[in-house]
Amino acid sequence: MTRLVTFLVIGGSGVAQADWTFNVDNAGYYTDDVALFSATRRLSLKDDPTQPNIDKTGQGSDFIYEPSIEAEWTGHNSFGETRFAADLGGYVFTHQTAFTHGLFDFELAQSFEKNTKLSLHYNFVPDLFLGKNTFLHLTGKEVEYDETLSSQYWSFHIDQNLTKEVIIRLLSRYGLRNYKAPFVYRDTQFWTIGPHLEWDISEDVSILVGYHFEKGAAEHHRVTHFADDLSYVNHYASVELKVKLLEALTANVIFDYEHNASMSNRQDDERFGSHENIYQGELELEYELTHATQLKLGWQHGNRKLSTEMTTVKNNNVWIGFEYKF
Repeated sequence: MTRLVTFLVIGGSGVAQADWTFNVDNAGYYTDDVALFSATRRLSLKDDPTQPNIDKTGQGSDFIYEPSIEAEWTGHNSFGETRFAADLGGYVFTHQTAFTHGLFDFELAQSFEKNTKLSLHYNFVPDLFLGKNTFLHLTGKEVEYDETLSSQYWSFHIDQNLTKEVIIRLLSRYGLRNYKAPFVYRDTQFWTIGPHLEWDISEDVSILVGYHFEKGAAEHHRVTHFADDLSYVNHYASVELKVKLLEALTANVIFDYEHNASMSNRQDDERFGSHENIYQGELELEYELTHATQLKLGWQHGNRKLSTEMTTVKNNNVWIGFEYKF
């Protein structure tokens, strides 16, 4: 059973109640491509579906451990319910440890009596290693360096209940991807807008659908001796279906599609006129051991094809996880 830590604050004639809840997650993964793992796991309406461009895939397989803890505070004021949540976690790679990184997410939400909710989100991923990449020096010499960046974004959501079962959400966000030397010219600002629709079709079936339009502008003007512009326009759509199969067993089925078009205007840039299509599917089973504990088992498969390349890049992730609420 979920344990609530409750505080009562009495002021004047009003009584305000605040509750704390905590979720602890542990999951173990196997991936056949460490370079794509974080990007594929974050390809979601609820996360960061346009995590940075990856030039070199196929960097090997690994086992990954994901610990995370979420703390949630809920209180009430004269407008309605206030909620603050902090989710702290990370991916710990067993062998290719350079890919290990943290994940930090914060949310502040205010619900109103007329079934409206406003929420602010902040997401931060420091020192994300993308792998080795080639840098061209002024001398014409090509040298491989570690490609690392810190990524963060701020997001604002407006949720409105159309009916008891249907919620429409409008999302906007602004973010920064800041690369370490020598790839600082890849620093990118991005802006995103899009709608989500949540529908509880029945007690056993619910669906989430959404679309994001995003534009990213890179600081490619910082280098002039070669063309490497990451600027892009992105279209992303997703469908998430949740079905209760048995009393204690639930299936989550997700399909994602992403179209990423290069906005480079230099004809000597290998990205000039190119685009990438990504198709990804996921199946996760959740088994409720007790009211407070869940066991999870999942598989994710993705295909991505760049228009300038002949081959399609495929990747797979499988996992088993355990969630505990208290």
